[in-house]
Amino acid sequence: MAGRLEEAEALLEEVATTTDPDTLNARATLALARRRIEFAFDMLSEAATIYPEHAGLATNLGIAHGLLGRTEAAVICLGRAAALAPRNEEIKLALAQTLLSRGEVEEARAMTETVVHHEPRNARALLQLGAIEFTLGHTSAAETTLLRALEIAPDDPDALGNLSVLNLERGCLDEALSLAARAHLRAPLDTARLLHLAYCHAAIGLWPQAEATCQKLLAYAPAHVGAREILARVAIAKGEEDHGIAQLTEFVRAHKSDPTAALALARVLQLVGRLDESLALVGHVVHTRPENDAAKSLQAALELTLGQFPRPEPSASAPVRQIVVPPTMGALEFIALARLLLRLPSPQDVHVVAHPRYQGILANLAEQVILDEPRPAVSAIPLQTLLRVLPIDARNIADGIPYLRPEAELFSKWRNALAAFARPLVGIVWEGGALGLSMEQVAAAIPTFVTPVSLMSGAQRHNMKRWTRPIDAGVHIENPAEMIAAIGNLDAVVGPDSFVVHIAGALGVSGVVFVPRGYPWYWAQADGKPLWYPSFKVVVQERFGHWHGAIDEGRRQLEILLRKQLID
Repeated sequence: MAGRLEEAEALLEEVATTTDPDTLNARATLALARRRIEFAFDMLSEAATIYPEHAGLATNLGIAHGLLGRTEAAVICLGRAAALAPRNEEIKLALAQTLLSRGEVEEARAMTETVVHHEPRNARALLQLGAIEFTLGHTSAAETTLLRALEIAPDDPDALGNLSVLNLERGCLDEALSLAARAHLRAPLDTARLLHLAYCHAAIGLWPQAEATCQKLLAYAPAHVGAREILARVAIAKGEEDHGIAQLTEFVRAHKSDPTAALALARVLQLVGRLDESLALVGHVVHTRPENDAAKSLQAALELTLGQFPRPEPSASAPVRQIVVPPTMGALEFIALARLLLRLPSPQDVHVVAHPRYQGILANLAEQVILDEPRPAVSAIPLQTLLRVLPIDARNIADGIPYLRPEAELFSKWRNALAAFARPLVGIVWEGGALGLSMEQVAAAIPTFVTPVSLMSGAQRHNMKRWTRPIDAGVHIENPAEMIAAIGNLDAVVGPDSFVVHIAGALGVSGVVFVPRGYPWYWAQADGKPLWYPSFKVVVQERFGHWHGAIDEGRRQLEILLRKQLID
């Protein structure tokens, strides 16, 4: 490829003085490929002004704007280019990608779907659609689309890499590693592929391989922040916490002007539970780089983890009529924040725009809201913004629990189904991964006098071949309403931070949750009691990657909790 670029550049230099728009556009395309963004932009600015009807020039100008961080101008240019060449599907894909970078996920999805409809074998369009579906949390649709792309282009490193990320998220670690290795073989010079391979090695617990892969990357990219962060995480997983943090701290000091390095250290400090230090570091980044959205997001999460709630904004007194659940919001965050809808003065009059995967939960709120489509004429705010609109603090965030309510018919069905089994009935969940909680670890936390009820509904249900004691309730759970009704009939729930545990907490069902040292904000505690889900006991692992002590403590807490229920 490099040789071809040199050849193309030599040919175009021979016509460097021409004013032909196609030649100018070809030179600009080459400059963009060479990452000479400013040079390309200057050339395109002049050429696009002279030839405003040239779709190629408008397209490349939009791409240059995007690479320079000017997404608004990029959307305008690419929108004009699409209008000038309405049959050019590549322009539409570029516009969809820019919309995606601006957070307009649904719009990007609709445009990319149009391209796929017109060109069903366009591998790039399928790849982009698969990535968007994954961003929206549609894992099945993402997998189907990416597999279609891979059928058309079997060696495409992007398709292989994205499928690897998807499998990693689903806990299919061996498959994720295999796909990551294939993607790296197909694009051996791609640093992003090599970094992802190192991440997969770390996720599966292959520490020497993760270290070797990071060191390979650092050999030709010594200042690569991602590799430095993975090395620190690997050191911590191996029990070398001080060493890992010290090395990353030294790197950050040598790169004081790079906010990504400071944020990497902040995330590692958060990982090991040094939350105050992490917040101080992030606060410095926000102070010096107020435009850094990643820093502001991490700062907000750390403040909530430490029990610090935002003050209501003075301008937030206007009535709220429409709430939007961002398509990229995670399920656990959504369940934790859904309670805020019932804090509004008239929740039954509030219109909520949410993806169908969340509508099942909203339908089970203790007080109904109106599920709606976006209405441009109505002012809408994101769900998480209610933290700054309502008078919420550590003293009242748990008010109103339970805020989910099982459907009466489903509740009765599960009550009758479970009536034949001895109480107490304890729901269990687990997860995969080198650092996660296995089924065997959760099993060790279950006292002998209880009846365990498995709430696993995915592929990990098959783990019960190794432990036949639990009731396999998960096989009958196909939607949130079934899960809510089943959990509502249990005496307790035990497991790691998960969808099931959040549903139990929202129902006011008791339980024990196992969390890492750098636990998420919704497990913030005060005086040993969870702020968001007070019916639970939070057990924090003793050190990163080690759960033995936590399992023993969780079993003790569960026994206390269940015996107290018998007395009450």
